[in-house]
Amino acid sequence: MNDDNWIHLMDEWLKNHFLDPLTSILDETEFRIDVYETEKEYIVEALLPNCLENSIHLSVRKNLLTIKANIQDSGRWEEKQRTIDFPIPITQNPICAIYANQILEIFIRKEKQLNKIQSTTIPIQFL
Repeated sequence: MNDDNWIHLMDEWLKNHFLDPLTSILDETEFRIDVYETEKEYIVEALLPNCLENSIHLSVRKNLLTIKANIQDSGRWEEKQRTIDFPIPITQNPICAIYANQILEIFIRKEKQLNKIQSTTIPIQFL
């Protein structure tokens, strides 16, 4: 895939993601996520208020990034989940995650490591 086509796919995906009415509903019923793009990486931010730190799980499979967490909502603990469907596979991209101040930040490098397949479970650094 050439760079121009890849950039076009990513632009279309970001536009569709933020204009999708389901995204707003999931922001309210599950938890809010935002996706940003820089020159070198994609950044996913998940707002996880009232969350048990040890319940946060992050996994990747092909082009899907899944965030799961137990969150207290209206006095009850509920498992909440969001899955982000990237337009390209991300299993060979270096991924790291940091949780601090009720925000989970996930950094997905744009460069691929050709001989490395990302583990299905991504470790999270808690600050």
